[in-house]
Amino acid sequence: MKRPELFIFSLALATARGSTVTAPDKEVKVARGHNVTLRCEFQATGTTESGDFVYWKKTQIMHEVVIRYFDGFIRYGASYKDRIYFSGKPDEGDFSITLTEVTMEDNGTYACGVHLRMETVEPAYVALFVLVEPSKPDCAIQGTPQYGHTVNLTCNSREGSPKPVYTWQSFNVQNQPRPLQATQGQLITLKNVSAETSGFYICTSTNSVGHQFCNMTVSIMPPSMNFALYAGIIGGVVAAIIVIGILAYCCCCRSKKDKDYEMTEREDRKEDATMNQEADEGEEDNRGERRRRSSPTRPRIEVTHAEA
Repeated sequence: MKRPELFIFSLALATARGSTVTAPDKEVKVARGHNVTLRCEFQATGTTESGDFVYWKKTQIMHEVVIRYFDGFIRYGASYKDRIYFSGKPDEGDFSITLTEVTMEDNGTYACGVHLRMETVEPAYVALFVLVEPSKPDCAIQGTPQYGHTVNLTCNSREGSPKPVYTWQSFNVQNQPRPLQATQGQLITLKNVSAETSGFYICTSTNSVGHQFCNMTVSIMPPSMNFALYAGIIGGVVAAIIVIGILAYCCCCRSKKDKDYEMTEREDRKEDATMNQEADEGEEDNRGERRRRSSPTRPRIEVTHAEA
């Protein structure tokens, strides 16, 4: 009696193990903003019963329910409503779904499964990769671009899926290409820089969707010469010129005033001398006139000789 029971149990277990869920595509890639279909098929060895249901879940976020089919009713996940639907026929074992206008948040692994009351079926998994062209990278210089120093050149795209690869090119001041010790990575280091290091540097950010680039100009200054110093020198020279000009103007004005004063003084002296001379002459005339007036008039004596 025990052997027939064991045989019947083994037969039922074998039947249960016959139901499978498969995903023809283990990985699916799609550009951001496009639609994508995730395929899933179910092969059952028996008939489904009331209470059995189909589901899609995203495994990274606490097994978030994406969509669920139960007795002809469809339930949508909160972040997928109005942009997901069954593109297959669940009643016929085709559990494929289509996502519309995918975003970067849709990246991840999805589980397609079926819940049967009479047996346990392992889910199938599909990895979805949302592809995004790299954004225009940001280029920057770290360090002081002076003789003998070490500077780092950085390059970074804020977006890009898959992760971008960064490559570098360099051109001298005559815009001629030249080799670099390192041409890969988000950061390259330029050691013991000199005037020969000056030039143009281009970083290109690339992935399977596209590429973007940025460029920068590197100018290596002598140790004691920089823009601040140049500005200080120029400012000092201009200030000195202004001061010298003011002093020269003041000296010229003062010299002219002294000369005018001297000429005026001479003229005043000459005029005073003339006036004094005229005064002296007038005084002399007055004195003579007074003398003539003060002298008495003497009578003239005439002598007449008589003839004898």
